[in-house]
Order: sequence, then structure tokens, then C-alpha cells
Amino acid sequence: MMMDNRKFAEQLYHFLKDNDVHSYYADTPPEDCIAELEDYLSDLHIVRETIKDIENISDMFADHEVYVDEVKPLLNGLREIQGELEVEQRRRMVGDTGYEVKHAVHVGEKEIVFAEDKGAENGMCWFVGDYTSNDLLGQYADCQVSDDYLEALGEFTGRVNTQIEAMQSEIDRSKTTCEVFTTEHCYPHDYSKSIDGKIVAIKAGILRPEYRRGEVQIVLVSGGSGARANPNGRAVFCYHLNDGKHTRFDRSDVQGEVKSEFVPKWAAEKAAAIQAEKASPQKNPKDREDR
Repeated sequence: MMMDNRKFAEQLYHFLKDNDVHSYYADTPPEDCIAELEDYLSDLHIVRETIKDIENISDMFADHEVYVDEVKPLLNGLREIQGELEVEQRRRMVGDTGYEVKHAVHVGEKEIVFAEDKGAENGMCWFVGDYTSNDLLGQYADCQVSDDYLEALGEFTGRVNTQIEAMQSEIDRSKTTCEVFTTEHCYPHDYSKSIDGKIVAIKAGILRPEYRRGEVQIVLVSGGSGARANPNGRAVFCYHLNDGKHTRFDRSDVQGEVKSEFVPKWAAEKAAAIQAEKASPQKNPKDREDR
């Protein structure tokens, strides 16, 4: 990075604290906020979202001098960081190998990767593999290398098509479809209130395109530091109501609590079943959900 992220995080902190409508920065120790912001500055998606947020805040400044002196330098700094992250993202390697990713298509739970290593032994320059990851680690599977570009490319496109067909089949089989949730379907998202135990909608834009559907958006919150009123963290743990899978989002990913009249019957029933199961005594402590 050309920019010192720590110093920039301090500048960003003071600006956000002075324009904090949710009082988050007023109630959280400065060092914690700065450390969190420094961490955010290594995440391309968050940097892009922060640029949008500050651009929205900048509309509040009628004084052109304030905009030039305070807002514009922050935006320029964030855009510089964005550019550096985009360059780094474009150069992605397959683990510790010499293969550089040239194409990657993420469909469903799997990413299909096509990579090249010009200096590979025996001319095996081309790599195709399936990549999956969670919050902790990622791994490649079904890896193949080839000295034939068209052969490798055919393998890559074949796997992508297989994933597309599997995703379409999953959607066609789904019995829990509903329209995309927007702000009109939710109460205003109030950070001063807890969302623990609430049925909320995740912002559609946070999800990958193939998952931007109402039945995937709607979740039951099950805890996390970000679920609390006036949160001092960002983690929101929840259950997808369409398939019951447990997952994690950030508080900023939440669109809001879904208004009762817009909660589908199947979703309300699933949420009630999950809550009843969590409330029932567990015979074996090992069966209890980790917190």
C-alpha cells in the first residue's frame, strides 16, 4: 500500500465520529474503532461501501470549504486504497503455487478457477480447480493441470455450466420462493435497538447475483455482538429460513426487521421451529450450538 492505513484510519475515525448519526463511535473506545477501521481498509468491498457512505454524507455539507478541507481528502484517500486493493485482487495466486488466476466464476457454493503458470514444468501451464471457502479457510479440490490451453478452457467452461445447471435446478425445486425484500418491507434499521431473535432481511446487494432472492434474504437472528442494541461489534449470527443453515453477516448488511405482514407463512413457521428447538433442553451438551 502506498498509504499508511493506520494514520488514514485515524483520520477516518475522527471524521466519522463527528458525523455519527447512530452514536456508535461515541460509545466505543477510540482505539477499538481505529483498529476496526484499519482492518476494514484491507477489504475492497467495505472500502467501496465507505466511499458511497461518505459521498452521501458529503451532501450535508453546504460549506464548500468544509468539503474541500475535510471530505474530499478522505474520498481521495479511500479511492487510492480502492485502486491498490483492486490491483492486488487482480493478481490472485492459487495457494503457494506459481499459478496466477486468470478467470474465476463463483456460482452457488463453489468457485471455478482457471489459472496459468508460464514457467510450469513439462509445459503444464494451465490449471483448473474448484474453490470453496468459509470465514476461516479456503481450499481447492478436483484440480487438473494441462499443457493444452483449449482442453483446460473446455474443462473450465464445462464446470461453470454444471454449476449453473445445479443452481437453476435448486431454484426450480424451491418451495419457499418470495419476492426480493426492500426497505418498504422492513422497519427502519435502528442501531439503538437489538435485533436478536428478530426476522430480518439481508440487503440483496450484499448477496451474490444468483442468491439475490427473497427466500435467501430472510433470516432469523440468533446472536452476535452486532445484533445487540448500540453494538460494539459487527457480527450478526443467523439462520437462513429457507434451508435452516447457520451463517454470519455484518450488522451493516441488514436491511431491517421484516414487517410482520410481509413475513411469509413458511418463514414464520420455520423461525418458530428453530426458536423452539433452541429453547428445548439438550440431553447432550455436545449437541448445543457453539456461541
